[in-house]
Amino acid sequence: MVRINSKLVGTVWKVMQYVFERRKKAHITFSGDKIPYKENALILANHQAWTDIYLIHSVANRRDMLYNCKYFVKDSIKYLPFFGWGMWLAGFIYVRRNWTQDQKKIQATFSTMKRLETPAWIINYVEGSRITPKKLLEAQNFSRERGYPVMDNVLLPRTKGFVSCVNEFRGSHIKYVYDLTIAYRQTTNLKGINQAPSMVRAHVHSLWPEYEFHVNVRRYAIADLPEDENELGDWLRARWAEKDSILTTLKKCWIGGLDQKIMWKETSW
Repeated sequence: MVRINSKLVGTVWKVMQYVFERRKKAHITFSGDKIPYKENALILANHQAWTDIYLIHSVANRRDMLYNCKYFVKDSIKYLPFFGWGMWLAGFIYVRRNWTQDQKKIQATFSTMKRLETPAWIINYVEGSRITPKKLLEAQNFSRERGYPVMDNVLLPRTKGFVSCVNEFRGSHIKYVYDLTIAYRQTTNLKGINQAPSMVRAHVHSLWPEYEFHVNVRRYAIADLPEDENELGDWLRARWAEKDSILTTLKKCWIGGLDQKIMWKETSW
């Protein structure tokens, strides 16, 4: 039943992606590591806007995994008619953002996935919420207090859920972590890096040439990741510091008026 419902949800996503890329002319470029077709993975991504889902799906669609995307989503969403029910039936992972309450539920879901070897991209926004100026300032102050990297373009990642996911899937059919850095460019704004289109804007007019989208992908074997929980948390924070550096470089290139090919290093994959 879960696989049937995943197919139905994936079909809806396939249509939405077609509209976004073909009808609304979203110009998406890619860089980073080449990833294989139909490979199961844990997916990490920075969370900037509601359109992030289209950029994650742009990668999944090109690697024939769109039907197998499973998100961590807020528990309240499952009560929404149609969309919420469909996500629940498709095996999405509903959480309350309280690790004590969520842990047993998550472990039970993962146990079933491992037993059935369910094909999956398990997608987790480890920042916990979309970035806003207020949340960024709070994250920067917290990082200073704890001695963590202070970042300008992303929030500090939450490590408990990520550590649990990695340790749950060690030795299973899910053997890799994909780290996606999502970037937006509004060409009509000199400071338009990280400016995503609104929901209305994305569905009313063509997005090109006003907006450009980019996804950088990094692929890591779970077997190569630290087993110690503290070290694994440090590993995740280091990846987020790299994201921040990538986004800072893109911003400097755009403000400095450098050529698009320097900013968006597109690969053949």
